Amino acid sequence: MITMFQKKRIVFFVLICFIPHVLSWGFVGHQITAAIGQRFLSPDVYQKVLELLPKEAHGNLSYIAAWADQIKHKAEYRFTSPMHYTNPTPLIDNPPSHCGFDWNAGKVDLITAIHNYSNRLDPNSDLSFWPRAEALRFLVHFIGDLHMPLHLTGRAKGGNGLRAIFEGHSTSVHAIWDSSIIYKRIREFNENATFDPNFTEDGSRFNSSDPLSGGPFYDLYLDYIINLMLTTWRKELTHWTFCNVDFKLSPDLPLSSPDQLYFSSTNESSDHFSLLMNQKISFSTACPEYWAVAINRLNCQVTLNGYDPKLDLSIGEYYDRIVNEKVIEKLLAISGIRIAAVLNTILREKKDSSK
Repeated sequence: MITMFQKKRIVFFVLICFIPHVLSWGFVGHQITAAIGQRFLSPDVYQKVLELLPKEAHGNLSYIAAWADQIKHKAEYRFTSPMHYTNPTPLIDNPPSHCGFDWNAGKVDLITAIHNYSNRLDPNSDLSFWPRAEALRFLVHFIGDLHMPLHLTGRAKGGNGLRAIFEGHSTSVHAIWDSSIIYKRIREFNENATFDPNFTEDGSRFNSSDPLSGGPFYDLYLDYIINLMLTTWRKELTHWTFCNVDFKLSPDLPLSSPDQLYFSSTNESSDHFSLLMNQKISFSTACPEYWAVAINRLNCQVTLNGYDPKLDLSIGEYYDRIVNEKVIEKLLAISGIRIAAVLNTILREKKDSSK
């Protein structure tokens, strides 16, 4: 006799097995970066974010993180399609042989979109509620897109034209990095997990009111990344907000930068946020054109390094390096920190300079 508890456990793991083939980074990957970002928001900024979230979000920034993917095929939003990626000049960027990033401020792309929606979210923009709420949705999503390396190269349409094998399935390199690797990592963390009886039959929680709860599929993985940020990568967190910084995969390598985004707060109740406090102010809210340089380089170092269309990339040296160097986890963590950095900068209380 199978108990209800056992039925829920079976449903949960069946869903986990099928997820990689039906969803994309645009779903869970973006939700994870938003959940990380929310944990590093200052308390006052979180309240302002809360005002821009729909009621059904229950205070979760992750709820709107994939919205930009969900609406981009609608007629009124088709103009946003080029905003999800940017293509450097092929002459300087042809991974894996050579990687390079350049940007033309006059074109509609991912970099321009981040700057545009940063400005539209600003309370001083004088925009009404919906344009600013819409800007929050786009901004959180596009900062996430920036940290998927294949969104920063035009080679084979960002890897969409490169056929590959992953877990025995025919796919593309882009799909592997958009979804397959991250879902494989989530499954690996959930395989030995104790099943939570608070999951409903469809895999969702009975109680979804906790604004810091990621969701049934990735809670353990999210906790693992947060733990890395508070331990192994603790000294790197503020460095990730620098402009013109070349971040490393190895945690013990030094980082330096002349510019840093503003973080400050008179309320230290958030332990996560207090890790990022400093007094240096940057003139720009976001600097995606600088951040993109190091991320683009990963296409030569990792993404297409060792790519072979005849090999199953879910096993062997290719996948092992991604896991051992925590490449996906670090990209998600850096993206989350930068989401927090930008939102804390845009939405913080501005001091009256006339006093």
